[in-house]
Amino acid sequence: MSISLTGPTAAITTNSISAGTYSFVAELARDNRSKAFVVSTLGGTQTGVEIHRVDAPKRFVVKNPATFLQPSAYNVTTGRYGRVPKNSTRVIGTGSAKVAANQYETIPITLDIGIPAGSMSYDRANVEASVLMFIAGLYDQKEEIVQALYDGLI
Repeated sequence: MSISLTGPTAAITTNSISAGTYSFVAELARDNRSKAFVVSTLGGTQTGVEIHRVDAPKRFVVKNPATFLQPSAYNVTTGRYGRVPKNSTRVIGTGSAKVAANQYETIPITLDIGIPAGSMSYDRANVEASVLMFIAGLYDQKEEIVQALYDGLI
């Protein structure tokens, strides 16, 4: 399955955004191992929120590892692989916010998912469960995370 954001996304609600949805259009990625999308339409109640512009970006990028690595040789004495490298996929969000009238600054949001080489073939269920657990925790705590960005209290 290939990543292809369209829209609208599932509605997200916080104290200040009511049923916020985002529609995306594909953007030319900066390298050949990435896919990029920008917000073209907003839905729900998002007063003051802007769609993607050059000076106010709202971008979502998924980037594959430069090369997919394999585990090193199996050690029959210890019963373990000597070195298990991580194949890291990076998910990058670039948002923006005003710091003064008509002056936007970017908000970089980065998530690295380091999957141990070989684990997708050997134990896909636990890899999927680990990623879904993380996404569920983010979604469940979305309001608390946003509040912590405001007041610094976790």
